[in-house]
Amino acid sequence: MFKFFKRIFDIFFSFFFLLMSTPIIIIIILLIIIIDFHSPFFIQERSGMNGKKIKIIKLQTMKVFDGKIKITKLGRLLRLTKIDEIPQLLNVIKNDMSLIGPRPLFLEFNKFYKNKHKYRINIKPGITGLAQIKIKNSTDWKRKFNFDYIYFKRSGFCLDLYIIFKTILMIFNSILKKNERAIESLNYKKSFIENYIDD
Repeated sequence: MFKFFKRIFDIFFSFFFLLMSTPIIIIIILLIIIIDFHSPFFIQERSGMNGKKIKIIKLQTMKVFDGKIKITKLGRLLRLTKIDEIPQLLNVIKNDMSLIGPRPLFLEFNKFYKNKHKYRINIKPGITGLAQIKIKNSTDWKRKFNFDYIYFKRSGFCLDLYIIFKTILMIFNSILKKNERAIESLNYKKSFIENYIDD
């Protein structure tokens, strides 16, 4: 029953928010093309439910500067406000993702999950999740995956509403306090190997 109503909520909210944010997204797309002079969309293969390959879509926030990939000035603003995540609502409508769930990570990570961490791919990945509102250190993979497991075991309406509320607060705090976590540039594959596999 929970899964059915969760899916209804995902579809309703995604359509509603996409409709409301369309003017902003169009402006942002034009700004990315004009200011950063590259494709406005970032599309990448990630792991969906049960390890299924999915393609997530986000607004482009990075560009190559002097041979290195760095976050652009416009990209920093998009990450700070989480506007770059909005296109993932299309993934939610497509049923590849949910609004709430473990973040979709790289497919190659699946074979390295330890013990209970493997359960994180037994549910649909989300745009935000329990780990995202609880963990400030993006390299603390074990704690993040522990919270993903907690969500897998305890997912329900109350927990989802709590995560949505805390996510909204986190966004406002990021904007007001200029939270560096929101605008970090991290090599996730390297970090995963160093701080999870090799730890």
